[in-house]
Amino acid sequence: MTKGFYLLLLLSAVLTSCSGDDTIAGASENDLMGSWVRTDDQQDGSIVTTYSFHGDLTYRYTTEWFGFNGEPKTVMTSFSRTNGLFDVEGDSLFLQSLEYQGGFNAKFSIFDDVLYLEYITYPADAPVITKLNYHKVD
Repeated sequence: MTKGFYLLLLLSAVLTSCSGDDTIAGASENDLMGSWVRTDDQQDGSIVTTYSFHGDLTYRYTTEWFGFNGEPKTVMTSFSRTNGLFDVEGDSLFLQSLEYQGGFNAKFSIFDDVLYLEYITYPADAPVITKLNYHKVD
């Protein structure tokens, strides 16, 4: 019985570690190059966020709000942009703004031209693991 259990455990570990997907966990800087976009539809409009990563290890983070403040959903009502530097170490992405103090750290992976970010946010009562995905634009 014990040999069968260990054989089953070993077999399941081998099968799960040999999956043939297109995931790039802990991808390099080159895998991030280009633009990645996410759209969040709200009742009053949409919020479009874009990360653009460049070969000189700079990035731009853009947020555009459409349709808020009583405007049609096709009208951009506000936007913000942040420029900074980025670095990759294993499956960690580090972003440092050039415009304000502070930065952003996340675990990341890429699968089928989708960038997955996982990081901790701090709402009022306790830390929360947050997961977002962005689709490759170019």
